[in-house]
Amino acid sequence: MRILFFLVLLCAVFADISPSLSADEQDTPCLQNLRRVLSPEGLGDLVKVALNSGKGPNELGDFDSCHTEGLEYVMLMLVLQPQNIPVVKMGLCIPEECSNKASFEDLSAFVQRQSKPYMPPDIEIVATISVPREVLSESMSTGGIVVLVVTGFIVLLWFLGMLISYTNLGNNGNFRSDKIEDRKMTWALALHSWNPIVNLSKLFTVKDGGDKTLNVLNGVRVLSIGWVILGHSFAFVMFSSVKNSQSLKVLFESDWFSLVPGGYFAVDTFFFLSGFLTFALLISKMYPKRGMIGIVNTLLIYFHRYYRLIFPMVYIQFFTMYVVRYIGSGPMYRTTWDWMNKSCFANPWSNFLFIANFHPWSMGSACIGWVWYLMCDMQFFIISPPIIIIYCLNRRIGKLLVLSLIVVSMVVMGVLSLVWDISMDGKSSKKTDVADYVYNKPWTRMGAYFVGALFGISYFELTCREKYQELSGTFFNKCYDILKNSQMVSVLVCLFGVGVTALYVFPNAAYSRGCGDPISMEGGNCWPLWLSFLYNFTARPFFVAAVGLIIVPTFVGRLRVIKGFLGAEMFEVLARLNYMVYMIHCVVMMHFLNDLRASVYVTLTSQWFFAIGSTVISFIVGIPLTLICEVPFMNLEKYVLFPKKHKSQAGNIPVEAQYTKGNGNSEFYKLEDHDDTMESGKKLLEKS
Repeated sequence: MRILFFLVLLCAVFADISPSLSADEQDTPCLQNLRRVLSPEGLGDLVKVALNSGKGPNELGDFDSCHTEGLEYVMLMLVLQPQNIPVVKMGLCIPEECSNKASFEDLSAFVQRQSKPYMPPDIEIVATISVPREVLSESMSTGGIVVLVVTGFIVLLWFLGMLISYTNLGNNGNFRSDKIEDRKMTWALALHSWNPIVNLSKLFTVKDGGDKTLNVLNGVRVLSIGWVILGHSFAFVMFSSVKNSQSLKVLFESDWFSLVPGGYFAVDTFFFLSGFLTFALLISKMYPKRGMIGIVNTLLIYFHRYYRLIFPMVYIQFFTMYVVRYIGSGPMYRTTWDWMNKSCFANPWSNFLFIANFHPWSMGSACIGWVWYLMCDMQFFIISPPIIIIYCLNRRIGKLLVLSLIVVSMVVMGVLSLVWDISMDGKSSKKTDVADYVYNKPWTRMGAYFVGALFGISYFELTCREKYQELSGTFFNKCYDILKNSQMVSVLVCLFGVGVTALYVFPNAAYSRGCGDPISMEGGNCWPLWLSFLYNFTARPFFVAAVGLIIVPTFVGRLRVIKGFLGAEMFEVLARLNYMVYMIHCVVMMHFLNDLRASVYVTLTSQWFFAIGSTVISFIVGIPLTLICEVPFMNLEKYVLFPKKHKSQAGNIPVEAQYTKGNGNSEFYKLEDHDDTMESGKKLLEKS
């Protein structure tokens, strides 16, 4: 059957899908060679063509063996427009005279005519071809050379940093101090910031002592990034060449498959952590002054946040745009990366302004689209200081404001779910681009962030209750007292949290079995409208609130098993790599899938191994990337931009929120944030 399909395809491509072929009037070099291959004298080439071509949709054939005299390997793709998404790929080994776009024009027109009745009016399918060997022979672009030169310059800074750190160069004459910032001049400290040995040792050093209360967040952060990678491993493989794409439904029969589509809750967990730590740490610095820290210090808070995120994003974006396409050599490698990078060349600046979830509006047109999370997180952070100021002036109004934002997010999601009949997996039969409105937009995601903010407020009130007497009798502290005084209550609260998270995660498998195909682009909802509304209305904020209930008993010394596991030293180290792992894991997975030279037969086991391998490799690759574009810039902020340090006076709030005197009467409140990134800027960048 596969050979028959292949021969029919050849006829369709080169015979104009009609019987009107005339050797005398329409003969071309392509058709001449095709006749020769199909004739008895071309039997040898016909065998090569048949063996080295894909025998069906999404089969690559044999890219390497096709490269013989007179034959050429081409990649035929059916692309969904205007989304520019390839839905079918097929490798063909054909006469080299046929390896041009003109030979496939008739097939493209035929596909458009046949698919038009079945497609929405604004969507069409077109056939395109590429010749991989021609694409692979292209030399590196100027942009790629520039990125490599910059990387080489950073490596040079590594060596200069080591030279400064381990010699007397740059000393200021103060030999009595063991602290390098006291012994070196500013320019020397700037170079020392790049020392990879010092930075690497700090990256993997776990200090004893200190307040370890919030170390449980390290485990939550690392497990969440693993969950994200698991979900992406199943999603991305659908864009590669999968042999058994029509039988993938068997993967969805296991209840454990619920963990895969449930991975989008992991991103909400990141929002929860970001809101928690932003509010807990900033309130600890702003509450003593009732939020009145001045315009300059407020602007410096925003500067630090932008400075903290921008350099890794810039490097990864340009590395993806200009360098990654030259790393692999598979038949669809460069073509796929060119497709993925098209939006980066169209809108290279949207990510740098943190508006890429609005411009471009469509998720499919976003540059390195997985960074939409950072867009939302920055937008939430921008509105956080004003809310914290209100809380510092009036705690009740501040809490009501945070709670109202959670309710607004739930109402928006609920209304959209009712209007467009959105299913639990985010699809709609009434609106094909529903994901552009509900997946990466702040109005549906801010609920999780501000649930985290409420938990952050509660943690501040817990840790500062002795310092500020008005906090001792708050509702949150009464709840913490109950947890502290009863192990049974703490266990029940934790179990309730586990049950709620399972309630939202595990229906995914039942929905997939009962309602069809979770990998389909088509919308549809087999649940009653009221049930879909209830799920979408409550899912994100309730899920992260349940995660909070699992960990809050550890804040008062309960549930030591959970605290010991989530707060393990292993998670503390891995959490420092989280930001770079998040930024690079999609590149790692797409590199593997695009570099394939044969089609993949997907099984549940193979996908689990792919997810585990992608996670491990992403953490390994994240180490040098962290030393290139993250830690050095954090060092520069510490040693050069804001060199003078004073210890925080905010009770037991961790020292990641650092208070620093600036010039004149200004004060800089520095937040080493615990969002989805590293565990602690201070711990990581501690003086050598």
